[in-house]
Amino acid sequence: MTVPPPPSDDPPVGSDVPTLGGRPAAGIFYTSGRWSVKPGHEEAFARAFAESGVKDVDPPIRGLLQRPRLLRDLSQSRSYLSYAVWESREAIDEFRSRPDFPAMIARMKEHLEDMQISTLELVLGKGLTDTELDS
Repeated sequence: MTVPPPPSDDPPVGSDVPTLGGRPAAGIFYTSGRWSVKPGHEEAFARAFAESGVKDVDPPIRGLLQRPRLLRDLSQSRSYLSYAVWESREAIDEFRSRPDFPAMIARMKEHLEDMQISTLELVLGKGLTDTELDS
């Protein structure tokens, strides 16, 4: 399966908290999708996800701190998870209210058996070290 290369805006190595200009960002929110792909549609879904418009939209997506990532479950090859990092809930709402958003989802949906979209906030993970996880 040919999957698009990962975006180049990864957080610093060893960091579990997204940054803005090298400093930890406060008030981080995430969007997440769980995607169950139809048999034989894996490449088409990955292509539709990559072409969903988040990289080259006009106007640019306000508040998007880290472009969406698409992950495939190694034990269930038709199960995918995606996430993106945002500066606020308002930015997420603004993106989802764009006139082209339904078409973005529709291009992916034709390759899916099921999908679940979530809006999340970071609860645990800011500043944790390995030793803190053991206590």
